[in-house]
Amino acid sequence: MLQSQNLLEKLRNISNDILEPGDFYEKLAPAITAYTDLLFNLGKIESDGAADRKHINLKLGNAIGTFWAANCVKEIFRTQRFVRGLYWAVKDKLAQKGSPVQVLYAGTGPFATLALPIMSQFSPEEVQFSFLEINQNSYNKLLDVISAFNFQQYVKRIELTDATSYILPDKEVDIVLSETLNKALITEPQVFIMLNLASQLDDQAIYLPEEITVNLCAKKRNERNFTKLEKLITFNQAEMKRIIGNSGDQQWVFDEIKAELGDNEIEDLYYATEIKVYKNNFLGYNDSSLNFLEKVKPDQKDSKTLFFKYTANERPGFVAYAESLAKV
Repeated sequence: MLQSQNLLEKLRNISNDILEPGDFYEKLAPAITAYTDLLFNLGKIESDGAADRKHINLKLGNAIGTFWAANCVKEIFRTQRFVRGLYWAVKDKLAQKGSPVQVLYAGTGPFATLALPIMSQFSPEEVQFSFLEINQNSYNKLLDVISAFNFQQYVKRIELTDATSYILPDKEVDIVLSETLNKALITEPQVFIMLNLASQLDDQAIYLPEEITVNLCAKKRNERNFTKLEKLITFNQAEMKRIIGNSGDQQWVFDEIKAELGDNEIEDLYYATEIKVYKNNFLGYNDSSLNFLEKVKPDQKDSKTLFFKYTANERPGFVAYAESLAKV
């Protein structure tokens, strides 16, 4: 018990520093470093362990291995903005509906990195978590971490499952949280996890991140800044509702977007990602690995008009092509 109490005190101090107002301040980087060290020691993450590095290929995206999921905590702004966004969302829901706020966290990784600081700030009577994780190795480590902090009383359920097809046992969900994404919404199942869960809930739930925007942009190799050419998707609650309404039996349908390149060369085209976690917690260009530019790879090199469409398959992402797929 004393050990758990000492761990909790460390976590609470780290959380206080992460939750301070402002984008960057003196305590932030040391707090993220201390949080990383604390979690890696508890989770016994092995950088060269086969089990910790193994990815899981899903029907709709790739669930990254334990080691890679664990390393996300090291990204300073990413961890800060998501933790703070979740904290504010819980505060808002508490003011709106009272206790307890029900948080569904899909794709926890080995730590439930974004949830632990919240548990240190609220009582179990104020917030409850349901955890979904598909990786058995991460799932096992998560159980150990929850136990180490003696946080069992905060957990409504923990399930080993695929969140892209998970059927909710009840509709008692106030906040849906998933950070299963990559730059330009490639590879990982963020979009399909959110669509699956949103299709089962009403409009009262808060979804974190609130909004993910992917733009087509142009950037020459020797230039620092890029120019936005076309918005390819703004993935938020309204867009989820629209996609769900246009899709049947979870056969998700996305719009085809036409983009005129003008004087820009195809080799200078990139996808740029912006993320609104919650309210004014934003992640923009180069704030994290989620915001790095991703090269556009069209099917033709000599067109001045391209069409883009997000794809629902084992490797999600945008495809770029010269001829429209829409029926005339």
